[in-house]
Amino acid sequence: DERDASCAEVRNDFVKEFPNKEDNMFNLYQFFIDRLRDNLHIVLCFSPLHPKFALRAQMFPAVFSAVNIDWFLVWPEDALVAV
Repeated sequence: DERDASCAEVRNDFVKEFPNKEDNMFNLYQFFIDRLRDNLHIVLCFSPLHPKFALRAQMFPAVFSAVNIDWFLVWPEDALVAV
């Protein structure tokens, strides 16, 4: 089972961080989920030029409420070749 394998992989870290807690499956899984929640980052890319961009921003405000927007300009042809 993938859950058991995930818990087994974090067991050593769990014991180091919580030496007084029992390393049962419940505690190990909770530790795994907490670590996953703290370290998981998702990157979504949307083109602001697309006609549906504004519509999607209105339909899914949670996606656009706490974001970091990087505006990238069009690359020159010679830059694209050099990369």
